[in-house]
Amino acid sequence: MRAIRTLLLGLLALVCTPVIATQSLESREGYFVLEFSDYSASYDSLEVVRLVEGEPDAQSLQQFNVSGQRQATLSGFANGQYRVRLLDSSGSEPPVKLARVSVKHRSLYQALALFVVGLAAFSMLVGILMGFVRKERDNQYA
Repeated sequence: MRAIRTLLLGLLALVCTPVIATQSLESREGYFVLEFSDYSASYDSLEVVRLVEGEPDAQSLQQFNVSGQRQATLSGFANGQYRVRLLDSSGSEPPVKLARVSVKHRSLYQALALFVVGLAAFSMLVGILMGFVRKERDNQYA
């Protein structure tokens, strides 16, 4: 009986223990959104570390105060691999690895092609609107 109770308590502890899953994100634009609502009450700092192959010790790239926040949008990152983790400044909570982010920007050719497509769509819209304005003006004076 005692063994069954111990086993059940152990299973209950396993079920109730939160599972910390590291998000794996990929960014083509250099920005990403991190959600950490489960940890917002306990953690007050977000640390971004750039991971470099061949170097075992990664140095902190940036650190942000996220007290009371549930998500953060980070931008301006160069191509590379990054690790994001939550920290507790008091040291009472262990760091939580929140995400592993891979940033790989679009090529200049792709960016220019997207810009040209947007410019063409905008130009067509302006042309259509100007045509309707002329047609409306001609109908008004006729």
